Amino acid sequence: MQAPTYGQQQSPKINLQEFREHPQDFTIVDLRHASEVKDDEIFKEAKHIPLPELADRAGEIKEDKPVVVHCASGYRSAIGASILEKAVDVPVYDLGEAVKEFKGSGS
Repeated sequence: MQAPTYGQQQSPKINLQEFREHPQDFTIVDLRHASEVKDDEIFKEAKHIPLPELADRAGEIKEDKPVVVHCASGYRSAIGASILEKAVDVPVYDLGEAVKEFKGSGS
């Protein structure tokens, strides 16, 4: 029997072209603090749940389509994706550093 590899699971890789062309096909979760969202709303339709509240509020996320999580630069989104992968029954994608490509677009 092989020992479990905790902390080594990776989120599936998002197809950025598909996400860019069809963001409405994903539930987008913004993990930044309210002040960050106010200063720079990256995705208008994103559900805002700051990372420290995510575990307690994961039940607020609809499970009717895949989930994409993002923050400002990718660090918090990796943690958020890990939390949500255990809490929802749909694929969870970490936008990671690719979020920088969307900043200022107000998609």
